[in-house]
This record gives sequence, C-alpha cells and structure tokens, in this order.
Amino acid sequence: MIAFLLACIGPSGLPDSGPPDSGSLSVLTYNVHGLPEAVTGDDTPARMAAIAPLLPAFQLVGIQEDWDATNHEILVAEAPHPIQEWFDDKLDDSRLYGAGLSLLAPGTERMLHEQHYSRCNGVLDGASDCLASKGFQVLRLDLGGVQLDVYNTHLEAGRGEEDGEARASNVAELLAAMDELSTDRAVIAMGDTNLHGDDPEDQPLIQQLVDAGLRNACDEVGCPEPDRIDRIMVRDGGDVALAVDSWAVPSGFEDADGVPLSDHDPIAVVLSWTVQ
Repeated sequence: MIAFLLACIGPSGLPDSGPPDSGSLSVLTYNVHGLPEAVTGDDTPARMAAIAPLLPAFQLVGIQEDWDATNHEILVAEAPHPIQEWFDDKLDDSRLYGAGLSLLAPGTERMLHEQHYSRCNGVLDGASDCLASKGFQVLRLDLGGVQLDVYNTHLEAGRGEEDGEARASNVAELLAAMDELSTDRAVIAMGDTNLHGDDPEDQPLIQQLVDAGLRNACDEVGCPEPDRIDRIMVRDGGDVALAVDSWAVPSGFEDADGVPLSDHDPIAVVLSWTVQ
C-alpha cells in the first residue's frame, strides 16, 4: 500500500493526477514580407527587429516569407519557444530562396515533415513564385495531455490561369500529406493560403479544405472578415476536440509612425483543446 501511494506522488511532492485533459493555445500566423530590401523597398532587418519582441506573446507561431538567414536570426532572437523550425531548403539550384516557413511552438516535437510543392508559376511574372521553393511544414506537437499536428504553408500567389492551376496542385499535395500523415488526428493548419473567397476559381479549393474537415477559425466565431487569405483552420481528430475561443487581427504590429510591419496583417486565435 505504501509503495502504491508513493507511486502516485509526483516530483513536486503533490499527488500526480496525470496529464491534463484540456487546455488552451494562443496561435499566430504572419506573412512577414521578409524579402531583401531591394525588393521590399524598405528596411527589412529593422522590420524583423520590430516584429521579434511581439512573437513571445503567442504560444504557437507560423511564419511565412521568412526567406533570408540574417533576417530570420533577427526575427527569432527573442523567441522563448522550445521548438523552432525553419524550412529554408531550396527545391533546386534554379531557386533563389527556400520555403521561407518557420514554426515556433511549445511542448515536445514528436515528428517534423517538410515538403516542397511540385508546381509553381512565374519567374519574372505571375507573382514570381518560382523564384522561391514554396511548400509546407508539419509538426507533431506533444503538449503533455494531447498531440496536435500543426501545418504551416504558403500557397501560389499569382492570379493568372497557370497560377490557379499551380495553386490547385498545391492544395492537392497539402491534403494528400494530411491524409497520409494525420489520418484521424487533430490538426491546426495555418498560413498564407492566397485563396480568395470571392474568386470563383479559388472557391472549389476552399471547399476542398472544408471537405477535409478543416474549419476556418474566423467562421467559427463569426469574425467580420471571413475572406482573408491568411487563415488558421482547425480539425478535430481521434479523441481530441478543438474549439475556437477568439479570432483577431492583433494590434501593435506597426512601427512608431503607425505603418504596418508587413504587407500582410497577422492573424491570432485562441484555441481550446479537450480530450474526450
């Protein structure tokens, strides 16, 4: 009996009740426009330095257009997150940039998968997507009481016919990976989707995400701007249910003159998770 009681005592000296069966998570997705100064026309390192102290306020952060190694180091210099993954690999030597994706996360990393999209359009036209090596990250995150599969991506940006075909291919590859890696698992998917809700060509792609069980966090709380291309989406899986508590364009992501720190607004949500 004494041995049994001792086995139930945790290292703190208090009874060990086991892992929690519920919790919350603050999430941010942000396209930081991290291209070189010659492209952005502004002081990119200074913008990254201004963004850096804002990131620790969020437990899970997905970043897009984190292209440059020096700017990346500035961007994450103040991040306390125990998991920091930067997908900067180039698809081939013809690309100037890697995937430009970063994930900052709490908990323990159980799996990391990084994949380039096989299709893009445009080098000097069509938003020049083929200068980069766009793709997605998949991080299996262990929060102690629950495991979540986190996806971070940046889809094809141009608006021409071939851009639309490349974007459709991107979505197909993303969902194929989700089907293979995250069957019956809870998912948080975020990033710059470049999917416009009012574009007839993009609407079927958005529906494909919905058909895969993904729910737009914005829609879940009736936010005022449901067609933003920067999205955070969630899906229940296994015995884990995800609920969206709030959605916001957080304040403070501007410089001293009130100019936004990127050409995209950040999107922040608070999620609740429950083991059922």
